[in-house]
Amino acid sequence: MTTRKSTRLAAKAVLAKQLQPTGKIVKRSPKKRQKPVSTAKLPIYTTNNAAASTDTPNSRYKTLADAGEMEAALIHLKAADPALAVIIERTTEECSMSLPRDEDSDSSFVSLCKSVIFQQLAGSAARAILVKFLKKFGTLKDKSLAPLLEDDSSKQLTPAHFIFPSPQEVLSMDYAELKAVGLSQRKAEYLQAVAERFNNGTLSDELLVNMSDSQVSEALVSIRGIGQWTADMFMMFFLKRPNVLPTLDLAVRKAMCHHFKVPFGKRLPTHNQLVDLAHAWEPYRSVATWYMWRLAGTITQKD
Repeated sequence: MTTRKSTRLAAKAVLAKQLQPTGKIVKRSPKKRQKPVSTAKLPIYTTNNAAASTDTPNSRYKTLADAGEMEAALIHLKAADPALAVIIERTTEECSMSLPRDEDSDSSFVSLCKSVIFQQLAGSAARAILVKFLKKFGTLKDKSLAPLLEDDSSKQLTPAHFIFPSPQEVLSMDYAELKAVGLSQRKAEYLQAVAERFNNGTLSDELLVNMSDSQVSEALVSIRGIGQWTADMFMMFFLKRPNVLPTLDLAVRKAMCHHFKVPFGKRLPTHNQLVDLAHAWEPYRSVATWYMWRLAGTITQKD
């Protein structure tokens, strides 16, 4: 019978094999180098979400919005990790990954554009810029609200009141106009880089839905301005993929170290070490990650 103690000991054993007493990663003998191949079409960060459980034809299209999938995830996680079962049982909030998106009409293009706008900004500041952007470039769903467009101080209009401009429209925007609504030169360039992929058909809702996790990751991080963390969030909250592990998320890293009773440092654990620790959570690492965020909110500085 799996116990919390046995789970913790197993987790420690994983890192014990990879760490020296000094806390440094044990260096393995270099493998014989093979003939180099072109990297033009290779994933940039394949090990994060390229687990076999998500890349097989029978499971890679499942989402946490599918009937019964969240229930199956919770049953699996409780059985696989008794310590996580305690966190799940004491969390009253429903895991949001199974719920409809805030703006269910948003396309993948819109979702990624919003991610770019929100990068490295506080939520309130980013929302204010997004509303300014939509007032200037978007289309009101309800034409009777048009008078509010002239009132810069009005907070009645929200992103939900607008239709986001198309990829072609974003590509036609002048950088000076984009900067006038609060976007930096770099973010303006990032928005147009995203728009280019959707405008030329390299990406689309249909293509992304039918890609495996590793293929989605590869496609997104190849876009200027889209990093691995953004790709992970997109897969978890837009595509609702069940087996994503965002190892670049600081809160997740800290919570996992606390949960598995392993040291946390500036460079440790590594990506691969976190993947090893989360092995028992597969194929529902996304759900476990959501509960790690809940755990992170309870961890004190001393912990």
